[in-house]
Parts: sequence; structure tokens; C-alpha cells
Amino acid sequence: MSNVITMPRLIIRPGTDADRDAVVALVSEIWRETYAGHLSPEAVTSADAGHIPDLVGNPAEQGWIATLGERLVGYASVTANCVDQIWISAGMRRRGIGSALLGQAIEGIRERGFAFAQAGCEDFNRPARQFLEARGWRLIDTQPQPLGGGRSCNALVFSSALSHS
Repeated sequence: MSNVITMPRLIIRPGTDADRDAVVALVSEIWRETYAGHLSPEAVTSADAGHIPDLVGNPAEQGWIATLGERLVGYASVTANCVDQIWISAGMRRRGIGSALLGQAIEGIRERGFAFAQAGCEDFNRPARQFLEARGWRLIDTQPQPLGGGRSCNALVFSSALSHS
């Protein structure tokens, strides 16, 4: 006789003020992984002190949380018609979580009446670029972006038309 273990369901919900510390911890971990090798070692290790909390902002303002059971596995946020952030835990990628968060972000943008959404990533963030391109987002611009310590990259700007139904 075998016991069936129910896998936790993915839940996407609006962020709250109470989620802030958990989101900062999640983004800090992913941020270090993403930017290691592109920033100085000091910048990567010191980012948690100020940069990450500022980057996360207030999850209760146009932010969405992805959880599996009690485990926080992703975060997305928008400003105006821009998808500012999508962060997915390393072990949880390629499972539809990013797509679900992007869908929620787009719905939030669509509800405000925008015809297009924008998103961006750095040129060295190949997984983010592939994620957007695989969903039909078009690269519309590149902008030089200083990274500090004499390093720089190009910020890639993507756009997607939104259908209104």
C-alpha cells in the first residue's frame, strides 16, 4: 500500500507589507547569483544593505508573490506599464512560475488601460532575455548602463502589445 503525497499548489497572490522581508531575502539570493561576475565582489556582497530593499520596494504596491505551499518561490512587480521585476528561486525555474507571474503582471497593466507593456534586463542575463523572447516580446531598444567599478553593460528594453478583452 502506498500513500499519495499531495504536492503543494502554486499560488499567485498580491504581495503584502508582511511579505517584504521574505521577498528581500529571495531577491538577495537570486541577485547575487545573477550579478556575480558582472559586478565587483564587494558590490555583490554589499547589495543587501540598501540596494535590494530599494529594488524590492513595497510588495503591497503592484507586487505579486508566488508560493508553493508555505514556500516563497517568486516575486513580480510593475510600475505603470513596465514589468519591473520577475525573480524566481533557482530550483524552481522552468516550472511555469515565471509565466504565471508575468501573466499576473500583464493583467495588472492591462487593467490600467495600457496598449503595450515593457520589460527589461541586462544584456548578460541570457535566461531573462530568452524568457521574454520565447513569449513574443520584441527588443525595441538598448541603453548603456553603468554597473560601477568601471564596468558597464547594455540594458535591453522589450515591448509586448496587450490585447484587451
